[in-house]
Parts: sequence; structure tokens; C-alpha cells
Amino acid sequence: MNRPTVPWREARVPSKIDLTLACEVGERERRVRLKAVEVRNFRSLLDVCIAIDMTTTLIVGKNNTGKTSLLDVFSKFVHVGGSFAIEDLSTVRINDLVAAVHKYAQSKTERNNGNEPAAEDLLKQALALIPSIELKLTFEYTAEDDIAPIASIILDLDESSHEAKLCAALEMAKPLEFLEETYAIEPADQLVKYIRRSFGRVFAARYYAVDAVTSSHRVEVNRTIVQKIFSTNFIYAQNKLDDSSADTTRNLSKTFAAYYNLAGADNPSVEDIENALAQVAVQLDGKYETLFKPIFDDLNGFGVDTITPIQNLKVQAYFEANRIVEGNTRLYYESGGHLLPEGYNGLGYTKLIFTILQCVASYEAYLKSAPKPSFQVLFIEEPEAHLHPQMQEVFIKNVKEYIQSKAGWNVQVIITTHSSHIVASSSFANIRYFDNSDSASIVVKDLSTFQGKVSEDADNTLRFLRQHMVLSKCDLFFADRVILVEGTVERLLLPAMIAECVPTLRHKYVSLVEVGGAYAHKFKELLTFINIPTLVITDIDSVDPSSRGKACETSVAGAVTSNATLKTWLPKRVSISDLIALPESQKVDGMFRVAYQVSEASGGKVGRSFEEAFILANAQVIATQLSSLALKDHFTDDVTGDPLSETDIQANSYEVAKSLSNKKTDLAFDIMYLSNWNVPRYIKEGLEWLSRGH
Repeated sequence: MNRPTVPWREARVPSKIDLTLACEVGERERRVRLKAVEVRNFRSLLDVCIAIDMTTTLIVGKNNTGKTSLLDVFSKFVHVGGSFAIEDLSTVRINDLVAAVHKYAQSKTERNNGNEPAAEDLLKQALALIPSIELKLTFEYTAEDDIAPIASIILDLDESSHEAKLCAALEMAKPLEFLEETYAIEPADQLVKYIRRSFGRVFAARYYAVDAVTSSHRVEVNRTIVQKIFSTNFIYAQNKLDDSSADTTRNLSKTFAAYYNLAGADNPSVEDIENALAQVAVQLDGKYETLFKPIFDDLNGFGVDTITPIQNLKVQAYFEANRIVEGNTRLYYESGGHLLPEGYNGLGYTKLIFTILQCVASYEAYLKSAPKPSFQVLFIEEPEAHLHPQMQEVFIKNVKEYIQSKAGWNVQVIITTHSSHIVASSSFANIRYFDNSDSASIVVKDLSTFQGKVSEDADNTLRFLRQHMVLSKCDLFFADRVILVEGTVERLLLPAMIAECVPTLRHKYVSLVEVGGAYAHKFKELLTFINIPTLVITDIDSVDPSSRGKACETSVAGAVTSNATLKTWLPKRVSISDLIALPESQKVDGMFRVAYQVSEASGGKVGRSFEEAFILANAQVIATQLSSLALKDHFTDDVTGDPLSETDIQANSYEVAKSLSNKKTDLAFDIMYLSNWNVPRYIKEGLEWLSRGH
């Protein structure tokens, strides 16, 4: 809505007339939304800021990067009764709390010694070290919106500002009293144990409206203001779902019963159910009277002429509809004309139905809430649990379509996920990547800003990356390491190469991405942005410039590379002789290393492709095990048909590899049949670099 003639900000708190006007206009459309979330000192979220999408935000990242902590900090601050423990403090802040107690002890000593200035300085240091956990929320609105629910937290006087901020903080209520009662506790582990026991008493949650322009001015508000602004609902990954034949949990049945309670008495179907139960109760009243008459006769005759007669008793049927539905309703699946209990179905469908029901229940809760908050935030934790890839791919699409189908439901969905399929169904703008490569704290990478980071051929690069996310397994956002390979043979054989060269790398989540010969460099910007150590395995691709760029052996004088990665990304060299002579240090750039063909021994022959490099590294192995290969004809003399010797294979490596250009997948399977084969040197050195971590 437009601001009233008398600006609301001048009075700080709007008048009753203003609020009434705002509510009347606001019923048409409520578009106040959550714009950003800041978290400080909560577990691994030492200091992060997360931009929240208008509709759906995807929180992705490796394990233990704080994704679940984001849900938990909301739950603890927003839900009534959310409790904190000392472990909710970031570890560095626990150390600060211990240091504060020690500073206070030093202050006491200086004061006892009569050194007041030093004592006061140490006391200030102690108080400054006492930590707090903060959840700061930034809300955005337009001039046409109903801002009544957030009016009490708008503190700035800037008419051009359309933001409001609310800070929830877990603070120490009486810091001096705490320091006085703990300063003498030794050693440090005993101090931490004492703080753990008294944490709930010492720390308390408080809520503040914050000046959105300066952030320096804030006013304490009641926690109920949170519920007035927005509501939350959480769908967690670890639901007690049961697919055993015993069907003991019946969570779907219970969830349907919960939906019945949300539907409310004004729902015609609910009214019909209660009317039916009332008719059953009338019929049962007569049956009850007959059944219990002998008991009542005995009671009425008990103690006659000695005590006051017992009052007449009567039993009547009484049904609470919600309890009937909850305790006596079962969900069944129809199969082959028979009804089977819900536990007989797979966990995948059960999980999907459960999640859908929770979304529907969130919508019903939003409709029934009074007063209705400006918007709702729906948190969904790892919805991919038990869902097969096809279900995962359509999950985001279905959630968005469901929300759009509910007119007037102002909801923002925040999803944490490890699913490459869910990521592929989204877009860069929705993704927030939690990066823990710096062990000290989590850094949030906002991919909605990634487009502005692309410096070379931005439109084509972004289009390529989006297509790659859709067409391939996009697990870059969950990986510890990334390997970009040029072809199918390398992709098929790399797991075996890793096991042979660097078995420790098998304990890392390595994302293996086949990118072809001309596209590896297009991943540079994205991988730099999300900060993942990456090995690029590519071919040296020698060509003869004097023959119009025709492919040639690496030994040809003046040969150059046609490989875009080597020319434009790393190491930015063109001459084959330069590339071969380049030391390893110049093949590394920060978190990236390139690996291309080198000689197996000093001064030896250098292959042009993976196939040739493999042949050179395994000439003896191939010669001695040739009979087991499906492609053995490629290693025979064209004239005599005799098998090539080890020396002949090395001498003719280029021509043999060229003859295999259309048989690469077959070659990969042939290599799997070989025993004790050698990993080409350039790949081995690259994998060793990647295993060290950078």
C-alpha cells in the first residue's frame, strides 16, 4: 500500500487508523518477503549471510557444512520452547567464553592489588568476549504492500528504504553475575562443565527491531512479533517411516488424521463426519442403558437405610471426532483389487506422500492462522531420502506448481539437499552453496550472483553450464574434489587408476565430469566460484601448423596444441615443446592443476592422446597379454599379421592409437581385462597432487 499522508516513520509506531487501513488493503495481496538471513556464532555458522529467493532456495554443499544448522537456528528462535545448549555456540566462541572468565579473574586480582585502571580494562575485555548467537532477518516490501505486521520493526526514517530488520539473539542475561560465580572454577574443563549445566539459566533469547539503514539503532520487541510477521513449518529428513509388514508406525495414517484437525469445524466434510458420529451415539445410548442397568441397580441398593442413596447414574456415548480419526483410521493401498496396509508399500512412495501431506498441512495451517502472518517459510530437509532419481527430478517442479496453484499463499520454500537431480531441476539463481574449504568457518556462495562473475563469453558459458546441469549428474556442489576428463576411456578407467595410484582418494567424494576436449575451460569460473580443488585431465593434441593444423605426432618440429584448455586456461602455452618441458609448478594455478601427456621416462616418446600414452606406458603388458584383447588385430603387423613386439608397439604407438579412434569404449573394456597395467605418468602425477588437497 502507499504510505499515509503523515509518514508512519515519523511516529515510529503507526496509529490505529493507519493499521486498520493497512489491513483492509492488505487482504488483497500480501507480498512482504524474507530477503536475507544472517547467522552468527551458531555452530559452524560463524558469520554467514544467505540471500533468500522469492519462491524456492536450495541450500547445497558437502556433508557437515551447516545446512541442517540453518534449519535448527530457525527452529530454536522461532518455535516456542526451543532450547539452546553450549554446543550451539561456535567452538571459537566457547573458547571466548572461557577466556572471558579468565580475564575477569585477572581483573579481580588487579583490583585486589589496588590497580583499578588495569582492573577496569580487563573487565571490559571480559565483557567483550562474552558471545551471543544471532539470527538476523531482513524483510523486503513494496510501497503497495500491507506492512501492518512489520510496522513495529520499521525504525528508519528513509522513505526510499523498503526493508525492515529483526534480530533474534541468545544473550547472557546477567554477565557480571555469571563472571562472579565462575571466575574461581578451575581447571578449564570443569568450567565448561559448569557452563553446560547452567547454560539454559544464564542465556536467554531476546528479540530486537533493527534500523534497516544504519543497523546501529535497535529496540527490543516481544517475541510474539515473529509470529505476526511470518510462520514456519519444518519437514525433516529423518521421519519415522515404516515399510515393514507389521505396519507399526502408521505415520501416513497419523498425518491424514492431523490434516483432519487442521481442516477445522467450518469444513462441510468435517461437519458431516461429526453428525454421523452423533447419530451413532444416540443409538448406543439405548444399548448402554440395557448393558449397565444391573450395575446401577446394585449401586442404588447399596447401603439402603444406612447412608444417603447414591445419585442416579447414566452412561452416554460421546465421540470426539478428532480422536476417532486419529486412533481408528488406516491408510490402505489398492493393489489387484485388494487393500494393503500402508506399510506394505515402499519407503519411496511413503516418503513422497508424507512430504506432500506436510506441504498441504502447511498451506492449511497458513489459512487457519489468526491473525494471518504476512508470509510463511517452509523448510524441507533432504526430500530426496528414499526417492529414486526420477522422483527427485520432478520434486522441485511439483512443489513450485503446487504453491502457484494456491492463490493467496505467500510462502517461501527453503530446501536443503544432497541430490544432484534436484539441483539439475533448479537454476543457478536458486542455489546457495555452503563452502567449508576454510576449516575456520562456513562461507556461503550465492549462485544468483554467479552470472556477474563470468568474465569470458558469459552468455555461451552460462548456457553451456545450465545445459550440463540438466543433462548430466550435477554433483559438483557436493564433492570434495573434482576431476574433469576429456573422454569416455578416462572416465571408465579412472576409478581403477585412483585405486592403483592414490587409494586414499577413494575416501573422498570425487566428482568425475566428462567434458570433452573443447569445454573443460568453461567450468573454470564455476569451480573457482565454489572453490573446489580440481584436476583437469586432457590431451596435448599436437597439430602441425605447416599442414593447416593437421594432427601430428608430438615429435614433429614446430608442432602446437589445438587444445583450448591448454591455450586459454592452464598453462596458457601453445608450443608442444614448451608444454613438454614445463615443470609441474607451472601446471598448477591455486586450486587447479592440469595433467596432459608427458614421457614415461626422461627423454622418452610423448603420446598425443590418452590412448597413445597408455600404449607407451603398457607396451610390454599389451605384448604379453595380447591374446586376451578383443582389439588384438590393431596390434598386429599389417603385412604378416604377426603380433607386434613391445618395441614395435612403442615405435608405432601413434598409428596404433589412431586406428583405435573409433574403438575407444572397446579399448576401455579391453584394458579392464589386462593384469598389472600401468597408469600413464601424467595421470598418476595429477592424481597424487589432487590427493594432497589444496
